[in-house]
Amino acid sequence: MFTVFRMLLMLIHFSCDLFAAFYNYCMILHRKCIEIWYNENLRTETDMLTRAAKRMKNLPRHVVIIFGAKEDTICDCVRIIGWCITLGIPYISFFDINGFLVQNENLLKYELAKRRPDLVEHISWSKPNAGFTQNGITDSKPKTRVSLLCPLDGKQEIVLLTKTLAEAVVTGTIKPEEIDIDLLNEKLNSRGIPDPDMGVIYGRFCSTYGVLPWQTRITEFYTLPLHNTLSAKDFTYLLEKYSKCEQRYGK
Repeated sequence: MFTVFRMLLMLIHFSCDLFAAFYNYCMILHRKCIEIWYNENLRTETDMLTRAAKRMKNLPRHVVIIFGAKEDTICDCVRIIGWCITLGIPYISFFDINGFLVQNENLLKYELAKRRPDLVEHISWSKPNAGFTQNGITDSKPKTRVSLLCPLDGKQEIVLLTKTLAEAVVTGTIKPEEIDIDLLNEKLNSRGIPDPDMGVIYGRFCSTYGVLPWQTRITEFYTLPLHNTLSAKDFTYLLEKYSKCEQRYGK
């Protein structure tokens, strides 16, 4: 009986690997079709993005990119920031579970300034719980606000808020009946940015890795299995899917 179960388990693993290989092959084929459709060789990447944006009925205001456990994502971030600025997307967030991007924020800024110096003046770097103004001065130029997120900004943030509210109730600072959805929204959305409209998950597994669980209740998530070769065509394709989706908000 043990041998039978072992053979069955091996068969299941083989079937899963076969399905993953077939899925990846389909994704590669799809990329080739998209490349032929857009004919990227005949126009610049910026022109392709601009033309695609004109065909879409709506674009997300806030896109969150989920790298999961993948590191060495600096170059990916630089490209995606450039695409969002070209498309006029005002908010872009990047998340990885190891905190790689948060720890290497200066490296990201350096690579961005080196590879795309034309983008620097169009970016506002977001800090946790920080607004748009600095020293009382507000920049009037429209900028794309870039946020770097780690697990501390997800479930752990809710845990810390729960502890803080519990301590406030014990000390009498706040009454239990004063704790409601509006208060939680205020505390958890203190960064001053809208909830993500669209999420892009890198990797074969459709997992949000706990990114902003309170703020992603109605976020449309999409997966890019072949994350090492992300291109503007892939990003445009996902934006077109988002543009066609209809959110009913549970109705």
